[in-house]
Order: sequence, then C-alpha cells, then structure tokens
Amino acid sequence: MLFKLITRRWSFVIILFFTSSIVFGQYLEIIDGQNITNMIGDELSPKWSYDSKSLLFQSNVNGKSNIFIYQFDKDTTLYLSNSSFNFRNPVWHPDGDKIIFDSNIKGADYLYVLDLKTKKVKPLFDRTLNCKNPAFSKSSRQVYFNGWDELTNRWEVYSYDFIYDNLNKLTDSKLGVSDPDINSNGKLIVYGVSNPFSESNNLEIINWYGDKIMLFDDFNARDASWGPLGLKVFFVSSMDGEKNEVYSIWKDGSHLERLTKNNVGEANPVVSPDGSKIAMSVQTEKGWDIIIIPFDDY
Repeated sequence: MLFKLITRRWSFVIILFFTSSIVFGQYLEIIDGQNITNMIGDELSPKWSYDSKSLLFQSNVNGKSNIFIYQFDKDTTLYLSNSSFNFRNPVWHPDGDKIIFDSNIKGADYLYVLDLKTKKVKPLFDRTLNCKNPAFSKSSRQVYFNGWDELTNRWEVYSYDFIYDNLNKLTDSKLGVSDPDINSNGKLIVYGVSNPFSESNNLEIINWYGDKIMLFDDFNARDASWGPLGLKVFFVSSMDGEKNEVYSIWKDGSHLERLTKNNVGEANPVVSPDGSKIAMSVQTEKGWDIIIIPFDDY
C-alpha cells in the first residue's frame, strides 16, 4: 500500500514512500450495537456532542432532510428542523448550546446556526458563497467547510475566522473535495477527493494553512473523521473487495487497521470524544439506521 508524506517548508516538496500492512483485531459487530433510530427514512451524518452524551444526525425521507438530537441518558430523540426547508450535515458548536448545519433556506446551500436556548436560526456569517459540510475543532474561532468556487466550478475546503472576519480557500483541487473534518487540536484537516475517471475515492490531509501533509490514494476511502486524540483517521473503504467496511489509520500513514467485517453497507463512522464507542450509519432492512457500538477495551 502506498502513502505519500508531503512537506512544504521552503521552495521544494519532499515525498516519502513507505508501506504498511493491515492489522486485523477483534471486529466491531453490528449485533453488539444499539440502533438509536429505527425511523422511516435514511439516518446519516452522526456527530457527537463534546461530552459524548448526545448525538446529532440527519434523516432523509422522500428527498427531505431533517436533523435530530438523540440524548443517551434519556433515550430520547428531539426534532430540530423546519419542515419548509432541508436541514443537513449538523455539527455541534464548541460552546455546546448551538447547532451548525447547512440548508437551502434562501434557495442555495449555506451555513446556519441554531441557538438551542432561543430556538432562533440565523446565517453563521455574511459572505456571498455557497457552502456546506461544516466542521469545528475544540476552538470556536474558525469553522471549516466546503465552499463552491465559481471560477473553477468545484467544491473546495474553506475556513472562516470569526475574530478577523476572514475567509480563506485552503484547497485548489482539480476534481473537487468533500466532507472536511478537523482534528481536536485544530491543526489538521482531512477530506475526501473523488475521481470520476478512475471511479476511486482518496483522502488528503492538510494543515490549517492549506499545506498538503498526507495523501492516502490506495484505499478507495470516503467518510473520513478524526479520532478524539487527533492521531487516527477513521474511514469507510471497499478495498478488500467486500461491502464498505470501517478502517482506521494513524495520521502518518502507519497502523492501518480494519475494524468491521459485517458485509453490510456502512457509512459516516465517528468515535465519541471520550473514546468509548463509535457511531456509524448502517444499511438495514428499513434503510440506513445509526448504530452505536462500544469498544471492548475501553
């Protein structure tokens, strides 16, 4: 397997090549998990609260997307959407009392904030830019997201700084990128790159300045997310010739590990901030449901 470590400190690029084999440990079994949705429709994009006590997700029914919160201590699901619009890709604001999501409220994709105390919704910032898929680190200073570059007609990774009211484009991809996620210390962003010509999906890591750090181009990988310590990336891949399964790899390209062997559709794996469990979307007889699976060695 091939990993490329890319460093740009002066006027040249150093590319290091090394190999790693897959580690097979005790697999995470769907039958050991808890189905928290069992709803009509497809439940996707789970996101943990910072205290690991709640989970955001979206539900798609007949082309309409709504967002919900599942509360573990109460075993209760709360509906947060407005039935007139699509609410998608929800994430928690680091303050813990707001939800950030993208919606077509004004006819095009844009980022909005929902205050859980006042129930009011407003734009996250003021820019003329189509945007979606927000991501925060533990800091509330910057948000990272996909923005539409009208010059190239591609989705790229952008950041917005709330203190300086500053918008930055961090990538310049020939194919367009998707689903950025930033690690907990706010230093590294992982995102997906789809190649329609080779029908493959790759992952890239950049730093918060936009410098390329790592390329994973041998996994046919998607749905990447950072582990709670910012050392591992979790993702879904079909590289073993089966249905999409969950894997993890360290940010330096070592310690590749396969985590599931369920032979069902799996998507959007995210580990809880306390490291005790993983949430993922799983294809069931009723559609896509969200399953929570504990880690045995926690």
